[in-house]
Amino acid sequence: MPEHSTRVRDVAALRGARVGRVEKSDDSLRPFRLLDADGTEVAAVSEFLHHMLADDASVLRL
Repeated sequence: MPEHSTRVRDVAALRGARVGRVEKSDDSLRPFRLLDADGTEVAAVSEFLHHMLADDASVLRL
């Protein structure tokens, strides 16, 4: 059996529960933050987005 499958996965068909929301902030270093269903910031995701920007990822692609 091959280690990696060559079959293409249709990721457009994936469905997940919609809980929480993404919110724009006034902080240019952290322009977006993810809030959970209770409105609490998901710190791990915010930190990930901050590192993406620090690595020169465009806000337009986030």
